[in-house]
Amino acid sequence: MISTGQIFIIGDSHIGLADGNEQPIIAWIDRLAAMQPRALYLNGDLFHYFIADAKFYTPSVEKVFARLQQLRDDGVEIHYVEGNRDFFLRGSFAERAVTSVGLEYAIKAGERSFLIVHGDMLNDRDYPYRFWRFASKNALSKFALKFVPKRTARKFVDDVEKRLSKSNFKHKSRLPLELMEEYGRRRSDDGYTHVVFGHFHEKLVLPTATTTITILPPWYETGEAMIIDPTTGDFDFVVV
Repeated sequence: MISTGQIFIIGDSHIGLADGNEQPIIAWIDRLAAMQPRALYLNGDLFHYFIADAKFYTPSVEKVFARLQQLRDDGVEIHYVEGNRDFFLRGSFAERAVTSVGLEYAIKAGERSFLIVHGDMLNDRDYPYRFWRFASKNALSKFALKFVPKRTARKFVDDVEKRLSKSNFKHKSRLPLELMEEYGRRRSDDGYTHVVFGHFHEKLVLPTATTTITILPPWYETGEAMIIDPTTGDFDFVVV
């Protein structure tokens, strides 16, 4: 039995934007709330893609954030890590529904120190991706949203939803383990003993000489969460 006061982390839930797609995650949050957790970390890509602007506000988005806000107001910290499919979280209705949003988070548990980060920026030599991320997530692109008619925005949501609903979201056939180990070495200098990635959609625990690298299982496939004991730093994976 899972004791109360634990820390839960999920990644890549990829909730659909159509009405009704939110039901599995809301049922999961209901079960989670009954366990009285200390905190929930959303390690990126909460939705198939998410533009935190009122023009892209669907019933599914509304219901998910209403439930998250209720969980937060009931005393559970909720920290939202920005993933590659999350846009313009700061200052939005999404930020107002959770405790905080950020690019990475530190968790101190016992003698261990966990770094929670999505992982899409792992390869600092992937210049095309870094340029795309900068171009799509800067202040200018956010400002440009103001000039997109609401009907056009909603049609865009519907069209992308239809395409993504047929996608299995698989990543490259080979995990960039060398880059992960290199990243772990760098962040161990900051005092981290564990690095927890999302993004790669393949459950993995990889002890290295400096850090333990963990990849979260994709929630949309497995329903699994990583659970950390805040007293000991021991961790496991559970289906709530």
